[in-house]
Amino acid sequence: MRVTPDGFNGALMAVEGISDAMAFLHGPGGCRVRQMVYSTAVFPREDPDDMQGYFVPYFYGYPRVPATYLDEYDYINGAFYKVVEGLPYLDSKKPELIVIINSPGAALIGDNHEKAIRDLGLESKVMYMDESLVSMPMTSCHGHMLRAVMDFLEPSRDCPEEGTFILLGMTVMDKDWRAATEELAGLVEAMGLRFKCAPGAGASTVEMRDSVNAEFGIVISPEASDGIADYYEGHGVRIIRPVSGAPVGFDAIESWIRNIAEVAGRDPTPALDMLFKAKNRVYEKFVGMKYNALRIKGMTFSIAGVASVVRPLTEWLYRYLAMAPVAVNVDPGADSGEVEALKGFLQSVDYSDSYGMEPKPGSGAVLCEGIQAYTMQIEGKCRIAVPIGHSSMGLDDVIPRPIYGIQGALFILDEILHGVRGS
Repeated sequence: MRVTPDGFNGALMAVEGISDAMAFLHGPGGCRVRQMVYSTAVFPREDPDDMQGYFVPYFYGYPRVPATYLDEYDYINGAFYKVVEGLPYLDSKKPELIVIINSPGAALIGDNHEKAIRDLGLESKVMYMDESLVSMPMTSCHGHMLRAVMDFLEPSRDCPEEGTFILLGMTVMDKDWRAATEELAGLVEAMGLRFKCAPGAGASTVEMRDSVNAEFGIVISPEASDGIADYYEGHGVRIIRPVSGAPVGFDAIESWIRNIAEVAGRDPTPALDMLFKAKNRVYEKFVGMKYNALRIKGMTFSIAGVASVVRPLTEWLYRYLAMAPVAVNVDPGADSGEVEALKGFLQSVDYSDSYGMEPKPGSGAVLCEGIQAYTMQIEGKCRIAVPIGHSSMGLDDVIPRPIYGIQGALFILDEILHGVRGS
């Protein structure tokens, strides 16, 4: 059974993906552990010299995702007092934004966060999310939280900048998200546009306020930009949505580049040159190691993840490497257009029965979140494990190995070719 993040995780990580924001978890310590470790792992921001300053209540020696540490007394009598007591500790760390998020159980208590914020005079920098997002799709709740943050920040499109863009749909839960953001922004900048920021993936509150002045909002993942893309569109930003899924695999990257160039009226040649140069290097590798490359042909694969990633990756592995998709599944909150396109492709190549199946034991390769893929590999249920999901942190990678963009395509090919060589 695959273990994937839900809406509660997505909302917390959306806040933690803002460089000068802090999520304040109103809930027990057990709900904090995964969030604080994950946030530190994927987006470390603390100065090691400041660590001693976090040995205070609500942080307890760990700087990320401070919590109220609710106990049985609080569930019976309420924990309003802990929010009032805790907010000054958080404010002392000088974040530009604090977002109070209830754990699923704390949402039942009904503590008045609005009153706590007002009593402390922190209305300008503290907001709260009073919704229960547990068990909802991670991606849609990520976008939902970013939209709530933008509503709180109240940005004004008072100085729109022609020729600028923001990237939408990147999350700090994406493997090597910073490398992916830098590369994708670089590809678009090669076409003459100027990058402003990626909301929810390293942008500051100042950059997010200014982001509504961008001319274009370029979508990477439709699922993770759900809600927030509509917000920008409503503020006059021209949204460019991918027509071939997220930029995963050479074919979808080329489509993504050409679509942006067409909508924005730019020359795609400089960006395409970067892509074609990488494709030529791969071709040379395949020629040089023809025996191993031929061993990939006809290999089965299972894949599961975000629909806008699964769709182009499935098509690319089938067409580019002649691999056979025997199990294909998408995460909750899937974009309906991506799902229909994926089903249509599988039907066109006589693999329609594979849709909706979880990663299948006996597959040559399994592409999904790292925990599941590597577990299947260790247990001998597949030959090759390729981490592509939201629990694939890549902490032991020094060389960038994202999923998106040219580097992502090379990473996936590397894993498959290394796996064939060792089998």
